[in-house]
Amino acid sequence: MSWKDFFYFQKQDKLAIILLLILIAISGGIYIATIPSTQEETMNHYEPKQQKEASSTKANLISENVKDPYNSPKAVDQYPIKLKAGETVELNEADTSALKRIPGIGSGYSNRIAKYRALLGGYTNINQLREVWGIDEDLYIKIIPYLTLNAHNKKIKINSSDFNTLNKHPYIDYKQAKVILDIRDRKGRIESIERLALLEEFTEADIKRLTPYLSFD
Repeated sequence: MSWKDFFYFQKQDKLAIILLLILIAISGGIYIATIPSTQEETMNHYEPKQQKEASSTKANLISENVKDPYNSPKAVDQYPIKLKAGETVELNEADTSALKRIPGIGSGYSNRIAKYRALLGGYTNINQLREVWGIDEDLYIKIIPYLTLNAHNKKIKINSSDFNTLNKHPYIDYKQAKVILDIRDRKGRIESIERLALLEEFTEADIKRLTPYLSFD
């Protein structure tokens, strides 16, 4: 058997081979034609999420002609306009929004100032801001030019208030509240601040700062 016998085909075999070659050629052409679209789909599938979102947002901004939200008036309004030199706010009347207009005062400090004012029953002296947690001497000096004070405050009825009411005030500690109740129980009404000044639980400084806040009615 010579090598030529390997290339000898009958007529039917030749037709089958030719059809097979044609099918292979067609299949190859289809495969090559689909490669670009498949690659594009694959790239889209693995495109980073943030990039997709950014592209979508950009498209929406362009199509809807929407301005950048960070440059919109609404976003700018979230930050209060600070007071200029000569402008002031009243310490006992200002809400947290007004307090935040003071240079050097943000949300944290404005909330603390307002909460301490509520505990005191109102400020009677601007110096009391030094007692607000976080306000050091430098910040205090910076903010006082922007403040005025109409000193008015709620008074504690020392002869009728319960222990919790007394102890809640920043200027009355646990022992002082207890001794007030003890005197009331043993000796009746407390007639004046001078009576408290005789007690060892109250220092001269305690009496001075408590005086505006106590009522002996």
